Formats: sequence, C-alpha cells, structure tokens
Amino acid sequence: MSTAIKQIDIYIDSQKVIQELYVVYAAKLMAYTRKNYNVPEDDSMNLVYKTIYRIADVYDRYSFENESKRNAFVFKTYINYLRNYFRDNKSFESRNFEIELKDFECVNEELATETNPKLNLLQTLLDKMEDWERVLLLMRGQDIPYSEISKFVNKPEKQLKVYYARLKRKLFDDMNETLNKINGGK
Repeated sequence: MSTAIKQIDIYIDSQKVIQELYVVYAAKLMAYTRKNYNVPEDDSMNLVYKTIYRIADVYDRYSFENESKRNAFVFKTYINYLRNYFRDNKSFESRNFEIELKDFECVNEELATETNPKLNLLQTLLDKMEDWERVLLLMRGQDIPYSEISKFVNKPEKQLKVYYARLKRKLFDDMNETLNKINGGK
C-alpha cells in the first residue's frame, strides 16, 4: 500500500472519530458551558471544537476501562481549554460570578410543593453539608479519581476514601431516618 493511500485512510478514520466525538460530546459540553459560564456562543463552540480535535489527535494513544473514564477524560480536556480561555481573556472575574441556589426564591409556590419530596429532603441534607463534602460526593459519583478530587477539596487523597464512605453512609441513614419519621415509622 502506498504512503498516499495510508494517509487517506488515516484522514478518513480521523474524520470518523471527529464526527463520533462531535455527536456524543458537542451538545453536552455546550450545555455545560451555557449553564455554568458566561461565554459567548462562538467562543464556546470554538472550545468544543478544540477539545474534539485534540481528543481525535490522541484517540489512538489511550484506552479506557469504561465509558465514564473516557467521558471524564474528554470533560477534563474541555475544562482545561476553558481555563486557558479565561486566563487568556482575563474575563472570568468581570463577567462571571458564583450563584447560590438559596439566593433564588421560587416564584410559584404551587410549583415548589409539586416537586418530589424525596428530592427536597435530599437537597436539604446536602445543603447542611460543607462545600468540600458536596464536592466529594458529586465528583466521586462521576468516577473522578480521589487524586483529582483532593486538588479541589484540599484534603489528603487517602483520607478522602474514608470521608466518602462515611458521607455516603450518613446521607443514606439520614434520608431513611427522616423518611421513616415522615411515614410514621412504617
């Protein structure tokens, strides 16, 4: 097989990978950016394309245990591009701010009472936790390794395993205890 034919095959294969990555990840990454950051649509799309092309470039160099590990890799790559974007534009502080859910009141009280009471209970229990505890539960739920989580919560990696097990158990026990009280101890 000639070199030109091999290059064409590689090009076609990489185009397929890019298309597959676009179909699977583009909408998710755009939605994440829209929800959490104030990035212009064009810039956000450029970041998504950069991520997809970068993943396509290194696609054959990595193998993943499961789909969630691959998703985490793509997401982490995207987050790195977002960080670079904010660093380069120095615009994060001026255009973005953190929003606390407790800052918003429900406009329609009927809507608030129609929501799932179990979800309300879970939200209440999560609100009582410290920020680092919620981050640990959320990130572990996404199969992010303890080594990465420790960077966000400033706790030793080895201790996070114990904290995670205890937090899960406490949340589960508190949920069950409260639900049993509500249901009359059934």
